[in-house]
Amino acid sequence: MRKRDILFIFFGVILTIFVVRLYNMLKPESVHYYSDNIRLVDLNDEILKQRANAIVLASQKISPSVVSITVIQTKIVSTSPFFSPFADEFFRDFFKDYAPEYYTRKKIKNLGSGVIISPDGYILTNEHVIANAIDINITLPDGRQFRGKIIASDQPHDLALLKIDVRDLPYAELGTSDDLMIGEWVIALGNPFGFLLEDTRPTVTVGVISALNRSIKSTRDSRIYKDMIQTDAAINPGNSGGPLVNILGQVIGINTAIFSSGGGSEGIGFAQSIDNVKKFIKEAKEFGEVRTPWIGLWVQDITQEIAESMGIGISGVLVNNIDIGSSTQGAGIKEGDRIVSVNNRAINSVSDWDRFVSNVFVDDILNITLFRKKKSIEISFIVKEFKQSTGTEKSIGIYGIYVENIDSRLKKQYNLRYNEGVVVIKVEPNKIGRKLGLKPGDVVLQIGNMCIRTKNDFQRAFKASKNINVIIDRNGMIVQLYLGL
Repeated sequence: MRKRDILFIFFGVILTIFVVRLYNMLKPESVHYYSDNIRLVDLNDEILKQRANAIVLASQKISPSVVSITVIQTKIVSTSPFFSPFADEFFRDFFKDYAPEYYTRKKIKNLGSGVIISPDGYILTNEHVIANAIDINITLPDGRQFRGKIIASDQPHDLALLKIDVRDLPYAELGTSDDLMIGEWVIALGNPFGFLLEDTRPTVTVGVISALNRSIKSTRDSRIYKDMIQTDAAINPGNSGGPLVNILGQVIGINTAIFSSGGGSEGIGFAQSIDNVKKFIKEAKEFGEVRTPWIGLWVQDITQEIAESMGIGISGVLVNNIDIGSSTQGAGIKEGDRIVSVNNRAINSVSDWDRFVSNVFVDDILNITLFRKKKSIEISFIVKEFKQSTGTEKSIGIYGIYVENIDSRLKKQYNLRYNEGVVVIKVEPNKIGRKLGLKPGDVVLQIGNMCIRTKNDFQRAFKASKNINVIIDRNGMIVQLYLGL
């Protein structure tokens, strides 16, 4: 064989080997589960990575900061003045103004959830979870238990800040509710039904944000919640006070309420937006309470008739009264001005205005856009604190009850039907007033046998007897409260 032929054969063999190896490198591989053990391990790793999605990672991030709260509290319960044959709804409704029900206190156990917001033991929850608490027990997910102390609670916003004496705790990252989107994934955490499941670790439910800026009335008490986040993530009894979290593991709300016909979750839950909660936390840590804001501005809806008679647009709300000495008066807002937006939020009705101001705190800056006749005006001011009179604090502060004589401002603020008398404007926790069951907006009609017309009457009546028997008007319903001291 010639030398040239040998070279051709050699290079041909080399070229064939190269082509075969190149083909093997580029061809699609088939997975053989029964023989390719190395590929099987890699496939499991890929599946595991997909199982640990954003929701799983967010849950793992937030779970160590979610706690169980067990409370022994006093609850106000009603006792009908009628004996058994007549103790039905008809007789109670018919005779309620003549023989009001008695309300007495009873010790009960309440369960809820909370979330640790700092490593030094601050815990956020709902006010209704710890209301009238005698004893508060906090259980961490690892099983450790601590006595909880109330730093501040606020009944109108249904929020409470607690503290336990421990350091270096895992804590939740607070996000923002300003950029929430309807339809985005959210996670609700808490301890439904307390320890009935015999586990201290929080449970996780998943859903989406169903709606924003919702207003609802509580079926539990007279609270009206505004500017709420609605979600279909299951929120069950015991979840109250737990966090609502985005897929980054940031708290964007505090679980508060559900709509339910049977007591369980039906896919309609509500949480308070974290941006409003942050303002509560700041107030609670700095002042130990939520100071009462005073805007001093009263508005009404603009009807077609009003718009035509005044020659103004129908959008917005009409200013119909200004409190003397308020921030509003100092900023130059006048009766007859038409407000169309506040802090870049459109105001088209009194409901829009009420929804916004329900979450206004002292020192907030309000940027209002209004029309005065046909001229557009921008006005900004800082919200002042409503100050109690010195006389009120000295005379009845010992009982944890603050009352004022009814005037036009308080009549509008609490939607009262009385032109004179005494209205409760504040009730401190863990004091006689809270144990008695009084709430802001209650009109005190009688204490013992004494009719109450002024703050001085209120003071004298409280000092006259150790057994407190109080008749009040609460939203048009006559209620009798009783507390034996």
